Amino acid sequence: MNFITGCLLHSPPPYPCQLFRSIDDVNADEWRAVCCRSANMYLDPRFLKVVELSFAADSQFWYAVIRDESDQPVAVACFSRYRVDVAMMAPPLIQKFVANIRCIWPRFFQFQMLFCGLPLSSAACYLAMDDRADHDRILASLNETAMGIARQIGVRLISFQQFSPALAMKLDGLIRYGFRKARSSYNYELHGEFASFTDYLATLKGDTRWRIRRTLRRFDDAGLTCEQIRGRDGADRYFTPEVYQLYLNVLDQAKVRLECKPIRFFQELARQFPDESYFTFARQNERIVGFCCGLASGHQYSLLVVGLDYSINRETNLYFNLVYRMMQQALVPGVNLLHFGATADEFKQRLGCRGSWLSIYVKASKPVAQLVLNRLFDKLFDTRDSTNAPPPSGTH
Repeated sequence: MNFITGCLLHSPPPYPCQLFRSIDDVNADEWRAVCCRSANMYLDPRFLKVVELSFAADSQFWYAVIRDESDQPVAVACFSRYRVDVAMMAPPLIQKFVANIRCIWPRFFQFQMLFCGLPLSSAACYLAMDDRADHDRILASLNETAMGIARQIGVRLISFQQFSPALAMKLDGLIRYGFRKARSSYNYELHGEFASFTDYLATLKGDTRWRIRRTLRRFDDAGLTCEQIRGRDGADRYFTPEVYQLYLNVLDQAKVRLECKPIRFFQELARQFPDESYFTFARQNERIVGFCCGLASGHQYSLLVVGLDYSINRETNLYFNLVYRMMQQALVPGVNLLHFGATADEFKQRLGCRGSWLSIYVKASKPVAQLVLNRLFDKLFDTRDSTNAPPPSGTH
């Protein structure tokens, strides 16, 4: 008897799970009853609708509601199918090897994957569990559900992502079902009660404060202007193909990327969240040369996407200015947590952000594929311990 078989023999019975193919079909009150404790804005049915509509051509979605013996919902999760370029998540040496193979095999190392999550590179998870329920039985149900979907649609790889250290401790039980754990990305957050951006600046060191003010002046001296609106102000109409290209510019520069958000993602974000979606647009004369968008929920604000014209970025510090102006919009009384996501490590550390490594769990849906995955896992993924691990070395 091997280790995995032995673990499965001692696994708890799964809770019943009900699957829905559209978030519209889920009982919204039951969904929110489970999610309310997690304070996870990405599990808002409206955000799930944004993704479902905008990624409809490239993905499939399932929404799981797990219930206990008394038929009360104790966990909810999103599953999605999406084609992933695995090489983009691998170390540079592997990426170079794959690039050479793709000269003759264009889709080499690209796989349809099943995520317990959505096809978004936001540092968010799409799973909520009631702490009063039996988490081992929830994990048994999640594994059974994921394997059932994977077999149904013929997907080889399953990935549960992205989990904070606290939540990962509760999910390590997935390892008994053959999942392998790895580091994903380093997620940055700014904590603090600030009445305004000016109030925040006053808490920084003098040289950092001077640097930020100099950056803001460069924006003004270059003749750029800033417009800040919400979704209700018609932000969806701003996203023309030319403005959408600004997002593609940033995506092309990314060292690691999971997805390409369709233009409809930004339009639906404004429509589904008329009051909670925030947009900052930078203009040179009348032309939009940069934007960022964010989402507010209660005491939290999340920076989602930045797009810009790199041809003027160096002379105007456009990227930094977009982030600072987003912070001017976000830092209001009652907001004490800003989600900045991953990348731009040095910049975000300088802003006073705190970070933590997020974790993913990966498994193959068939035994032979699992053997291959186990042999290659340490080469494809960062398997170092994330507990109290330092952040990545600073990069802009």
